[in-house]
Amino acid sequence: MYYILFVVCAILIVYSGMALSKYGDVIASATNLGHSLVGILLLSVVTSLPELISSIGSVTVVDAPSLAFGNIFGSNMFNIFIIFLMDLLFKKDSIFVDISLANIVTGIYALLLTIVAIMGFVFKMPNFLWVSSGSIIIFVIYVASVYSAYRSSFFDIQMENEDEKVDSASLRKAVLLFTFFAIIIVVAGLLLSKSADVIALETGLGRSFVGAFLLAFVTSLPEISASIGAIRVGSANMAFGNIAGSCVFNVAILFFVDIFYMKGSVFEFVSLIHLKSALLSAIMLIIALIGVKQDKISRFRLGRISIYSFYIGIFYTFYLLYMYKMRGS
Repeated sequence: MYYILFVVCAILIVYSGMALSKYGDVIASATNLGHSLVGILLLSVVTSLPELISSIGSVTVVDAPSLAFGNIFGSNMFNIFIIFLMDLLFKKDSIFVDISLANIVTGIYALLLTIVAIMGFVFKMPNFLWVSSGSIIIFVIYVASVYSAYRSSFFDIQMENEDEKVDSASLRKAVLLFTFFAIIIVVAGLLLSKSADVIALETGLGRSFVGAFLLAFVTSLPEISASIGAIRVGSANMAFGNIAGSCVFNVAILFFVDIFYMKGSVFEFVSLIHLKSALLSAIMLIIALIGVKQDKISRFRLGRISIYSFYIGIFYTFYLLYMYKMRGS
């Protein structure tokens, strides 16, 4: 029963995530959001709703903080791995070549937020009520990242203001459908976390592995569809912005998870295996940022694909093998 529920919820999330991306883009065009912000803010947030709902559900419905942390950092690892897949599909050049300043800034913020999360594991930070001060710092940095992305994409917004505007009827339709599919993702995300927890217990794979791989993979499928769709129309910036923005938003989810988990700071109830996941995700973010920097100056490729995309693929493969080996935790 729970296996069927897991599959049905996964299908609903994938379809709804694709629909949210479509209608979110219409809303962005009608409200004069810049092209970079569509990927960094709007597209990344709506495609990350499964991670948000599933992670909150993991600590409220099934009392499994490790499942939430595995979902968050596993999703980030998978999101960065999507860069490798995008580079395989991007026909023009390396995926890193035309990445905008706004996307680079967002990638740096994703790295900074990951480092703060790592500090939450390593150091015992003071709590405000039951919420770790580290979680509060993460949320403040997330807000700063949104503002910085907006400021960095200012010139993109100016250029896109000349684009054709969307009529009011189309905007109303987009808002209604956007809300409808968002509700589907909320409900499916909660059921997905419950079914994933049962699968973890029945198969003996463990909550950390299921959260880091199975749940993270399913909740990241909207990012795959949105990013690959952007690549197919030649918009590497929107695709990369979706990935960078999703990584930033996913770490910010820790703040909400900490609020909903009232037993104490959520960092105190999570397996240290997720510290290693956070470290590996930070390394992969650094690789991606180096790739953006170097590919703008000189080519370091295997064929058409950046060598840094291959590095990302290698690190993600190592991560999966390690998590499978430690699956009982």
